[in-house]
Amino acid sequence: MKEASNPDGFLVVFAQRARALLEVEAWNRQGERFFSTRIGLAEPLENGGRLVVAPHGRDPGVRRVEGRGRQESDLLQADIAESRAGGGGLGELARRCPTVWLVERESAGDLLALQLAAVMASVLLGPILDPAACQLFGVKTARAKIDAATRLHA
Repeated sequence: MKEASNPDGFLVVFAQRARALLEVEAWNRQGERFFSTRIGLAEPLENGGRLVVAPHGRDPGVRRVEGRGRQESDLLQADIAESRAGGGGLGELARRCPTVWLVERESAGDLLALQLAAVMASVLLGPILDPAACQLFGVKTARAKIDAATRLHA
């Protein structure tokens, strides 16, 4: 995924894993159990894959994910986002995460990407960074954003 070519095109999920490995089965179990969402592998890729995201009652779609080692720029963005929000500790949590996953999104309001990022974050035990909005948030906030957007479009 080309970060520089489309800076608004992804969410960053910090992961408390030594290596970025596709954990599709774990993500699917978590998604089905707590998010009413199925996740499946559509196509494996070099550093990730294309995943089918199928929330109950909404149209499914495919989103690409790419895992890599955390970079200093990831932490800088997380610190700036946390500072703008007035603190909270998620920046410190991001520092404990040696890897990140980039979750492709089609727009800033892409609910499938946010749903996938929330499921992944709940398994990987890290926060979610929205570089475009300069926001760092956890699973609870992601769920609230999804619920609010779903009610708005109902």
